[in-house]
Amino acid sequence: MRLNHQAAAAATTAALMGALMGVSGTAQAAFQGRDATGAPSATCTATGPGKCTYFYDTTLDITILNNWNLGTGTWSAAAASGSAQALAASAGLAASGLTGWVLPTGDGGAAAGALNQYKSIWNSVGSSFAGLSGQFDGVQSVSYWSGTVFAPDPSGAWFFVANDGFQDFGVQGSAFLAVAVLPGDVAAAIPEPQTYALMLMGLGALLLARRKRAR
Repeated sequence: MRLNHQAAAAATTAALMGALMGVSGTAQAAFQGRDATGAPSATCTATGPGKCTYFYDTTLDITILNNWNLGTGTWSAAAASGSAQALAASAGLAASGLTGWVLPTGDGGAAAGALNQYKSIWNSVGSSFAGLSGQFDGVQSVSYWSGTVFAPDPSGAWFFVANDGFQDFGVQGSAFLAVAVLPGDVAAAIPEPQTYALMLMGLGALLLARRKRAR
């Protein structure tokens, strides 16, 4: 009986530590901070002057834009102007210079993972709004579009409710918030400043060589 009590106490302590990590503003094991250049940072936070621009989710192998307040838009299969998809793509491009930013997947009938990234993120922050808002900047207690069409009725799409993790499907003309994610680690995709410098030097040498040939 004593062992059971000890095990229960240990589990409770672990749960409390997990919850505290979720709202501390620093990256948890599943989330690695990335600064504005895309470089890994162990000191950037979810909010404040030194906040991370991105978080790399090691479980899903995706980069998540830290700003969870990109504005509201409808859902559009063609990523029409003003849609949630367009908001995610443009915000991600503006932050990183990289294309390929999309809405997270959110099939409410699927387990956490590639088909339901929202569920996986929710689980990783301790399945609470406090954990979610502690991990990412600008989280609103409202609905966010996923990039997943509702299969039984293609006129609908899945959405995620940030305040309680609920998932449901809605009419695509509804206006919900957008979150931007990018497959892979942005740290490996954004060239470092010295790489840009070397590229410019190489380009300059190439142009100089062409001018000499022209003479």
